[in-house]
Amino acid sequence: MTLLLHGRHADYFRACVDIFGPSNLVTFAQSVPDFWKPIMKQWLGDPDDPADRERLVKDSPITYLDGMTKPMLVIQGANDPRVVKAESDQIVQALRERGRDVEYIVFEDEGHGFMKLENEIEAYRRTVAFLERNRRESAP
Repeated sequence: MTLLLHGRHADYFRACVDIFGPSNLVTFAQSVPDFWKPIMKQWLGDPDDPADRERLVKDSPITYLDGMTKPMLVIQGANDPRVVKAESDQIVQALRERGRDVEYIVFEDEGHGFMKLENEIEAYRRTVAFLERNRRESAP
């Protein structure tokens, strides 16, 4: 949701933090384990169906890269089976290619969410520092 709102309504934000978020609903639906695909088709849509694919593209944050103008922190678990690391990699790469301010943290020993308290503390410590830095930098 953070990615989509940033792309469509960046004027409401000073900075954005995305944690384990899908960036492209087509690749997201294609990347889940095979045994999850039937339920993903029900919940999200079928990327192989032209009508569903069109909606998935329309609803994908990566479609709105040009609107993503605020500093962003992206946090990802390298072993995430739900929202694979490639989802964060592609949005970070695309934004950096556009010269956007993107900080990227990958926890090599996490999946979808935090299992290790020290990682969770580090993620929130860095999130607070990021938001504080951007609050000061963009304050009137």
